[in-house]
Amino acid sequence: MPEGISDNKGNIYMAKASPPNVFKAYLEQFQKDFSLFLSLRSEEIIQGGRVVLTFLGRSIDDPRSKDCCLLWELLAKSLLDLAAKVSLFSFKLSKLLALLVMEIN
Repeated sequence: MPEGISDNKGNIYMAKASPPNVFKAYLEQFQKDFSLFLSLRSEEIIQGGRVVLTFLGRSIDDPRSKDCCLLWELLAKSLLDLAAKVSLFSFKLSKLLALLVMEIN
């Protein structure tokens, strides 16, 4: 996770509603991580060897376009929904356990 994205509430990645600093932070983190990745892979590859990389790209320069962010926004919504259901289930379970303990005592 990039540093300085605490104001990106409710998102697991860049979203339309993300502030500009979030986009900058993810770009800087990508550049750092990808440079390290390429450096480490270059040490592993034999002379004349090949590496195939596949990327999810976009056709528009604007990182807020649906071209790239829609997939991540849908994933974020799904994960938040799942987290809410797990939280509700945990709350109901804890209430049930409390009632059982009171009933036993």
